[in-house]
Formats: sequence, C-alpha cells, structure tokens
Amino acid sequence: MDLTNCEVVTNNIQSLPDTPAIGADELKKKFDQTGDDLKQYINNTLIPEIEKQTDEANEEVTKKILKTYKYDVKTLAEIKEDEDYTIPSTYKVNTSNLDVLFEGQFLIINEHYVERGTGNSSTIRFKFDVPKDSLLSFIIRK
Repeated sequence: MDLTNCEVVTNNIQSLPDTPAIGADELKKKFDQTGDDLKQYINNTLIPEIEKQTDEANEEVTKKILKTYKYDVKTLAEIKEDEDYTIPSTYKVNTSNLDVLFEGQFLIINEHYVERGTGNSSTIRFKFDVPKDSLLSFIIRK
C-alpha cells in the first residue's frame, strides 16, 4: 500500500523557550496541537486512502470471481458412447470449469466423459451409453 507519510510536527512543547512568553491559553493549545494534528491526519488523509485502496482491491477480486451456472437436463433419447453431445452452454475447455453429473453422481473427466474442442466449447463425449430419460446436470463456471 502506498500511503501518505505522516509529517505531523511532534516537538511543539520541546521547541518552546524555557520561560514561556505566551499565556496559559496559548500554552494549552501548544500541548493539544500534536494530538489534533495527528487526529486530522488519521481522519482526513490516512483513513480515506486506506478505504480507497481497499475498495480498489475488492473490485479487482470481484472481477476475478467466476459465476456458476447449473443446467439440469432429461435426455429425450439414448446418447451412444463416444457420440458428441452438445451441453446447454459453453465452457472453457481444460480449465476445470465444467462438472458433469449423471443421475446426481459426479462424473470423472477422461474416465466417464471427455471435453471436446479447444477454447470455448459446448461439446462433450460420454464414455458410456446414456439411457433415454436419464437426468444429466452440468455445472459451468464462467
């Protein structure tokens, strides 16, 4: 974090002459000046800078958060093993941004199905026959 350095003068009392030439009210103000200056620096400079940098950092983190979408599908026909199947949305291939469930059970990539294409794709291929009326779920993170 880059923050403004505190340049508050802290030797107000030490800089006074040994025999004060000012009145009691002025002397009291000198004793309180450092505390008031520090308070002003903290409230008007330091805290706003920290809040601004925190907001900027939170905004950067928010930009990197993936949104998750879930699609539930009931097959209308059998899907043959090693037949390309188009899922309801695109995903980024080879990024762990796709989970596939068959009848509520997570399938293992390259064991139960393979991703097809490069970059963004909406195609997978099952490594087994998927019966008609099966429930498939696709969880996609974008």
